[in-house]
Amino acid sequence: MKKNNGSKILDFMKKYWIGVVIIILIFAVILSSVEIYKEEVLNIDPSIEYIEQDTLFLSSETIDTLNPVISQSEDVYYISKLIYDGLYDYDENMSVIPRLASEYTINTEKAFIEVTLKDGIKWHNGNNLKASDVVFTINAMKAAGSKCPYYNKISRIHSAFMRSKNVVAIYFNNNYNCSLDDLVFPIVPSSQYSGTGAFVAAKDDFRPIGTGQYKYNSYNKKKQLELIPNDNYFGTAAEKNITVTLLPERDLAANMMEIDSVSCYVDSAANRKSIALDRGYQIFDIPSNKVEFLVFNTSSAYLSKKNMRKALAYGIDTKKILEGAYMGDGILTDTIYYPNFMGVKDTLSEYSYDIKKSQQMLSQMGWKDINGDGVLEDKDGKRYTLEVLTCKDNATRSSAAHIIKNNLELLGLKTEVISLPASEYIRAIRAKDFDILITGYTIEESYDLRSFFNGKNEWGYTNYGLSTKAAELDRLYTPQQYTEKYKELKELLLDELPYYTLCYKKMSLIGTSTFEADKMPMFNNIYKNCDTWRWTLTEEKNNEDNE
Repeated sequence: MKKNNGSKILDFMKKYWIGVVIIILIFAVILSSVEIYKEEVLNIDPSIEYIEQDTLFLSSETIDTLNPVISQSEDVYYISKLIYDGLYDYDENMSVIPRLASEYTINTEKAFIEVTLKDGIKWHNGNNLKASDVVFTINAMKAAGSKCPYYNKISRIHSAFMRSKNVVAIYFNNNYNCSLDDLVFPIVPSSQYSGTGAFVAAKDDFRPIGTGQYKYNSYNKKKQLELIPNDNYFGTAAEKNITVTLLPERDLAANMMEIDSVSCYVDSAANRKSIALDRGYQIFDIPSNKVEFLVFNTSSAYLSKKNMRKALAYGIDTKKILEGAYMGDGILTDTIYYPNFMGVKDTLSEYSYDIKKSQQMLSQMGWKDINGDGVLEDKDGKRYTLEVLTCKDNATRSSAAHIIKNNLELLGLKTEVISLPASEYIRAIRAKDFDILITGYTIEESYDLRSFFNGKNEWGYTNYGLSTKAAELDRLYTPQQYTEKYKELKELLLDELPYYTLCYKKMSLIGTSTFEADKMPMFNNIYKNCDTWRWTLTEEKNNEDNE
């Protein structure tokens, strides 16, 4: 008689019961280990449920007005980028990329551009975007004058005309102050107010209408601003709401994260990381627009020779300076331009630390240790002391100065750090009373650095070739032409070497302990990519779940 399936299983269990018990125990141990790993290593409490939030909480100081044409609030400047789009914007390399524009034609010599708008873009109120809106925006901003945060860009524009429903012609004042950078400003609707005067005058009750990823929902000037996703956005639609918590001071954002009133904030303060680490916050570093660099005094008898400047550059250990003086809180770059500017990759190879190369170049220029005391004399047998100028009030740059002094003395060059109070430091710069100056700049997003080469800088450096190349970046070209122009400028800048970059300082996106960010913002758009940011709140599971 055949055994049924139940009998077969019973016989199997009798015969192999020890093995079955061992397998069960192994599975139990594995499951137990997973739970222990979750609790002790990942700090995941099984009794806690992690709930992803559908609202991202940002922060702002008190807002003067939501009108982007006249607001003087730095926070409104950034918030407006969520609500409005411009004809153009910047990518992560500070290259100008199209937003509302689909294509353009240019006349570089006559300084005008014709921009064709993308099809099908709608305002938050359902109206279609038209070329007349672009003309209205430019006229409104020109009417606002210096009150407009985009005044420097708009002041370069002479006039704008509608060629057709989707084509606008923009004329600039001259052909050396016109570029796609000047078209990075929010476009506002012409239908919202009766005219440009009424638009500029709208302040207290202004409700923004844009084409951006987020649209206005509500606003309490003493409490918060609420934005919701624009479902008709022409790009990737956002999924989360945004609530901007209004604070009396920006520095309170870190405290407000402890009570979940703020999900994240961007900070560039030197102590930002220590505060965030102490509180268990997440930290994501991004490049700032603050560059630290050396100025070689090209008026000096010795540093007027570019081979001398190059020899010094090879002998300066920027990696050691970055770690020792700037505590690693910076990014090494090839030039004073933004890291990987316009997509031209920084290789850090041109003047990487090479003491033998530096010594070889000095020897070729006739520098020798004549009397064997470890200090070099020039080709005429004269000893020279290089003076490194820094501000006494800046501890970081003072530390960098002493590292540079040690680097140069390893080469055999007698070096002295001149550390002066701020007022004396400024006077010494203007008098060119230094060989090497340690300084820093916060650079505008347009990266118009002509003043660094045309003599309009504090130390009076002038170089016609560099000035001409830099000016080419402020003319109208195609994206490919802009990249080629910068390549030419970079090559000449590295050859002339009036400036030697120490680093670009970092800033940070700081979020709650459960905050995640796949894509980073930028110094000029601190909420860029916020549609990809996530955060969770914890909640105790109910008893049924625990059982």
